[in-house]
Amino acid sequence: MSINSRFIEYFRDTFFQDKEEEFEQFLTAIEQPIPRTIRIKPWHEDSVKSHLESDGWILDKTNIPRVYSMDRREDFDPLERRLGFSLDHIVGNFYIQELAAAHPVDILAESAIHEDGFLILDMASSPGGKTTQLTEYYPNSFIIANEPTRERIPQLLQNLHRMWTPNVGITLYPGQYWKKYSETFDRILLDAPCSGEWTLYKWTDAVKHWHIKNIKEIARLQTKLLDAWLHALKVWGEMIYSTCSLNLLENEWVLDAMREKYGQSFEILYQKKFWPHIDGTGGFFVAKIRKIASIESEKQGERRGTRNEKLTRYRWWIGDWQIDSKYELYEHDKKILAVSGSTEKIPDDIYFMRFGEEIGKKDGGIFYGDIWISRYIDTANIPTYKISTEQELDIYLRGWSIAADCSDGYILLSYDDTVIWLEYCENWEVQSTFPRDWQRK
Repeated sequence: MSINSRFIEYFRDTFFQDKEEEFEQFLTAIEQPIPRTIRIKPWHEDSVKSHLESDGWILDKTNIPRVYSMDRREDFDPLERRLGFSLDHIVGNFYIQELAAAHPVDILAESAIHEDGFLILDMASSPGGKTTQLTEYYPNSFIIANEPTRERIPQLLQNLHRMWTPNVGITLYPGQYWKKYSETFDRILLDAPCSGEWTLYKWTDAVKHWHIKNIKEIARLQTKLLDAWLHALKVWGEMIYSTCSLNLLENEWVLDAMREKYGQSFEILYQKKFWPHIDGTGGFFVAKIRKIASIESEKQGERRGTRNEKLTRYRWWIGDWQIDSKYELYEHDKKILAVSGSTEKIPDDIYFMRFGEEIGKKDGGIFYGDIWISRYIDTANIPTYKISTEQELDIYLRGWSIAADCSDGYILLSYDDTVIWLEYCENWEVQSTFPRDWQRK
């Protein structure tokens, strides 16, 4: 692959003067595919490892809790399904996430699961890897997942549904809009739009069109975004600024611009640049910031949004189902939503495209639950039907009905001690309601 000559000249002169051997190692590393890694949900680590290893995968620990690099055994069965179609992936027990991308949230949380009820803002959330990671590290917090590009929201929605995230709401606002919410958020994740230099190995436009003029334009936007989000962060709150780039303009110089403007208002707790040839990841930059004093807010005009216009609290019982009391229920346009986390901290004028998780609809006064409701109800008295073979599971995951030894009524469908979800058995048959988007092809 021929790497852009302007890129080569910039990186050699900026970082690798008199280090030609290391520079060659760097160029070689950025052209190599990076290792496949997954992030396993808390409390599912042992079972997911066991399932994947029995399917022929080799898992090795990384420096981040519950994140594993993946490889195939030599005797890997070619008939086994792709990793993305494995049952544990489909039901949200793990997320396929590159190692570099898993660092910002882990650094923000210091590798620990926090019981605090924070209000957290996540910028540029799609496709959802970092958002779902935030829900795992901050299970009692509410995360506002902002995605400024409408076309990217469907993928975000799909991943949030799969990963079970009732403590997330999706918004569609420009990044700089959040400057209006002065000192509102306890934690902020700004994984900023960037030039994407670390994607060089994919032979993207980042390779063909790398130019310092483009980098300067991107850096100006990043500076405006960091400015806005520093305003939105509470005093003594913490945030991450990260990019998937390695140049100075998008990273150190953005922080320098903020120091020059608000130097007495924040401190940098941690800063690291991940180099492919040193750290074995894609190129990445992460800085952890703590706000230590208020920043005088400029007049920002009116906020827009009416979150509560059609959103009303709902009762705890839905038909025959009793919802776990740790979830709040809401009704919106006949949809029933399950929500958790520190919702009391959410400003009333934020408009959500998705608030919590939809678990069913109400029609003519009758509630009709969907596949997600099994995550929220007391299932102690619901019989379980265990799929016994991989072949039977495959039929079900392709969206076809399966014969089942069960009485008419609701059942919990499971395979290898993994609950799939609620289905209905009728005349010794279970018709698969498995989502079409995730069905095996």
